[in-house]
Amino acid sequence: MYKQLLTFALCLSLSAVCRAQVDTTVGLTAPKGETKDYKELSHYLCDGLSGDQEKANAIYNWITHNIKYDVKSVQKSSLKADKVEKVLKNKKGVCTGYATLFSDMCREAGIKAVTIDGYAKDWIFDNGDKLYIPRHMWSAVLINGKWQFADPTWGAGYLYQSQSTFHKLLRKVLGPKVVHSVKLKFKFKYDPKYFLQPREEFCLKHLPTDPYWQLADTAMPLTVFEAGDSAIISFNKKYAHTRGNSAELMKICDLDEDHKTAEYADRAYAYNNRFPVVLAIKQEMHAVTAIQTSLDDSNASNIGVIIKDAKVSLKQSDDYIKDQRKTFAGEYSTLKKKNKVKNQQAKEYIRKIDTDDKRLISQSKKYTNATKSKFSSIKKKNADANKRRSALYPTKLDDIDNAKLQKHADAPELLAITDSITARKKRIDDLQKEVLANEEKIKKNETDNNDRLVKLGSTLRLADSMLVQETIARLNMHDNYDNEVIDKSKVFEDLKYKQADTLHKYYMVNYDTINSLRDRQLKIQKEQMDMYNANVRNVEQYKKWNSSTNDVTGQYADWVKSYLDCIDTYNSELAAYAAYIKNNKKLFTYLAKVNKRQLRITAVMRKAEENRKKLEEKTLIKKQNFDVAENQQQGKNIKELTKKVKRLEEQVN
Repeated sequence: MYKQLLTFALCLSLSAVCRAQVDTTVGLTAPKGETKDYKELSHYLCDGLSGDQEKANAIYNWITHNIKYDVKSVQKSSLKADKVEKVLKNKKGVCTGYATLFSDMCREAGIKAVTIDGYAKDWIFDNGDKLYIPRHMWSAVLINGKWQFADPTWGAGYLYQSQSTFHKLLRKVLGPKVVHSVKLKFKFKYDPKYFLQPREEFCLKHLPTDPYWQLADTAMPLTVFEAGDSAIISFNKKYAHTRGNSAELMKICDLDEDHKTAEYADRAYAYNNRFPVVLAIKQEMHAVTAIQTSLDDSNASNIGVIIKDAKVSLKQSDDYIKDQRKTFAGEYSTLKKKNKVKNQQAKEYIRKIDTDDKRLISQSKKYTNATKSKFSSIKKKNADANKRRSALYPTKLDDIDNAKLQKHADAPELLAITDSITARKKRIDDLQKEVLANEEKIKKNETDNNDRLVKLGSTLRLADSMLVQETIARLNMHDNYDNEVIDKSKVFEDLKYKQADTLHKYYMVNYDTINSLRDRQLKIQKEQMDMYNANVRNVEQYKKWNSSTNDVTGQYADWVKSYLDCIDTYNSELAAYAAYIKNNKKLFTYLAKVNKRQLRITAVMRKAEENRKKLEEKTLIKKQNFDVAENQQQGKNIKELTKKVKRLEEQVN
């Protein structure tokens, strides 16, 4: 697979070089008076140019800049083929008009050119879909002795979903340049890559009805084309090599459209047996020729044989038309069912995102609310600590009244005070070790969480960007079966569920751990303060019972200072805790906003998918109606010709 992708990348790089040779400045405009007749227009654009490539380039540029795709004609499912004169007059057409105009103008400029009908992967096509009747047309031109492709239809622009009332929400979420609706519109967007695009790249989306026009020494099977880009790249690497010209292609080039179709009909059907109507066209043409022969020479000795032959051809043609009609139900039933499956898959995918976002929003709200009680608790603790401070000063011992009955230093009560002070001092020292160890744990967990937060921030930005890109792809009518969506959704799911959600989860676990450690730290420091307080009160009691200067009373100022320092440390810890909670409250608010934004984006995505489903439903119905109407018209033509043959037969008899 890596080698295949490498080969494809090389093809793309080579195509980039080829495209760089395309002159994007010639032939863009022409005076109005020169655009009424394709011959005059061709000479106006090409007479001053030297080589065939330059001439074809100018023709391609003019068409792609001046002919608008006729969306209404497609939506009405018109059975009429575009005529060059009408295309030039109205400055719009569908693929037949684009390709025919390009080929006719090239031939007028002295360049060999031919129109090619075939299969093209439009927005409805998904990898694995079966192809039946070819519905696209492009051109091939002979440049420097080699046939090369040009698709002016695709080079002119693209179809998009136009604006609607929902556009306001879309603009708010995704920006002002995105448009959206269930209606299709055409937008000019000149693309030079479809002029002389390398065969290896062109064949990813285009497949000629006649396998000869694959321009390869080995024809790629239809199933490979239907399977998708990877299968095509792999096949071309193993089997197919470019064949720029052949005697067969030169012979086909000189045929008119009707004879060209008759010439390749058997090859086209052998290549795709889901397309029997191509044989019907061949048999109809054979019958028409026979009828014309009968009309031109009614005295021919074999007129009866000719008429009989025409009847047989018409019967075969009618059978092929009926065979084609039988394929419609299965083809469109499969596509309609798949459209529903795609829609259901998209709904489940969006629902999964929404469920996860709502869970995270709820979690953020819960933690945000929890910060209120944290702030209240910290504020109360700070007030209690400040009360302690207000009751402390180093000279307070001098203000203590001595008891009338003084106790000796060896008195049990004073010895008990001394032992208690000593024991508390040891306990304070032990607690201080725990404070330091706890502080290291807090620092480590905060450092780990800070690292997670940096990664989480970048991951969320990437995930958000990918979700927006996927939504835009869906607005452009791509779905769960298209690489434009598949690739982005895979990246998004990896970013969201494997990376962002994991980082978020462990951040919250660590956040809870840090809070527990800080609560424990405050509890330890409060215990230290209580012990300092007890020691200060014990020294005061000792002074009351024994007013003589001694080691116990001499440490009073030190105990007060240590007590004040402990209160300051405790208040500092409270301040740090409050700041930590405040910052995380902002983080929880931000995370909730990110997830709420994703909900707004998925709301757009959901609407886009519903519109795509409806648009595909309508398009499939119109396509099926078009196929049925075309098939009925073909049947009517055969009936009319059959009546004509019967009249001829009656005249002869």
